[in-house]
Amino acid sequence: MNAVAQAIPGQQETALLDYLQRLSKSTAGRRALHVKLSMLRRQNRQAQRLHIAAMALDPLINAKEGTLFRLQNDDFVVLCKDASPQALCEAVREIAALFVGDPAVQDAEKEVSQFWQSYDLGTAHTAFVSVIRELLEAAIAAAEAGEGDKPNRAAPALKRMLDPKTLGSIQSAIARADLSNVIRRQLVCAVLPGQAPKPVFSEVFTSMNALREVLTPDIDIHGNPWLFRDLTSHLDRRVLSFLGHKDDSTLSKAFSINMNVASLYAQEFLSFDRRLSDEARETVVIELQLVDIMSDLDSFFFSRNFLRARKYRFCLDGLTYQTLPVINTERLDFDLIKIIWSPELHEAAAAKDDGLMAAVKAIGAKRIVLIRCDDEVAFETGKMLGSSLYQGFLIDRLVKGTAAKPKAQAAAKPPAQPAEA
Repeated sequence: MNAVAQAIPGQQETALLDYLQRLSKSTAGRRALHVKLSMLRRQNRQAQRLHIAAMALDPLINAKEGTLFRLQNDDFVVLCKDASPQALCEAVREIAALFVGDPAVQDAEKEVSQFWQSYDLGTAHTAFVSVIRELLEAAIAAAEAGEGDKPNRAAPALKRMLDPKTLGSIQSAIARADLSNVIRRQLVCAVLPGQAPKPVFSEVFTSMNALREVLTPDIDIHGNPWLFRDLTSHLDRRVLSFLGHKDDSTLSKAFSINMNVASLYAQEFLSFDRRLSDEARETVVIELQLVDIMSDLDSFFFSRNFLRARKYRFCLDGLTYQTLPVINTERLDFDLIKIIWSPELHEAAAAKDDGLMAAVKAIGAKRIVLIRCDDEVAFETGKMLGSSLYQGFLIDRLVKGTAAKPKAQAAAKPPAQPAEA
């Protein structure tokens, strides 16, 4: 197979349909904005102009948990949460201002416009899915007819695959980079009925998207899973050094850090460990991924036993409702288990799925953290499972005071460990 990935006709349309399917059970408050840039004159659809038009949507995307899809015909679709019609109009107005004089934007400021349309997914989910299916069929037909190459428009750059040579270059760049712009923090909170979220610890992690944009915009860093694993191990060591030397505020509070198993016995971790007091170690949670653990169980057990004796806590990160019942979590012996929230998990919990409920009972519901929570339905899921620990955009909004407190939640205390922030 050629090392350069081929463009897939309708790729964004397919991704959008998949996202809409996953949202089908939780559409309340969600809207879709369809901006028909395909109607613009050809000279206005050059790649750089479209890129600038996409940037005009950043305020809407950032404020309303938006996700942008750039369709093959140059249309933009933004899926967002709790966006008012006025906010959508303002976003379109910003785009239209870039193309003054183009006939396509003449009625852009009107609520009924040929240039854009919005959909309330709570009532028009099926109708919008039909629109995107038609656009997908058109994209595939255009590709088959050879209409994909358009004059006056720069072809999108194809990403290069990660290889040993580029891996070495990236690692050298990471060694020199200022990581303050790519390190993120997100709270894990205990949420009880009628109460404000209670921070338990803050996850410190590297935004791979931000890192890729800064260092490797033309390289698919995920393309080779083994080289990517080596890259993240190198990044682990830089993050540990960063935390130890430049980020005293994080070390003064309870926090978690996502690591590879191999990083736990690297010199950088041992140096990081020496800077912590016994009391501080008790507030640190080490998060590990299942695929990394399974690739070297002996090293995992060795590292876990050594570091647990030094008072660290451990969290198994990234399980799903499908993988949870088939993993022997008792043998792995984690203090916390992070499960990705999804509409499917909610349905399985509501149906009291035997495998799911047995796994939750074996783990202990108070040790479960629901992550990637972006919908209030997650609180209902937690109640059914008996968990009160959450992480995600929904919790971020609650902490900032922009989301309503859950109406109902199981009365459960956060685990005694890790220590509260």
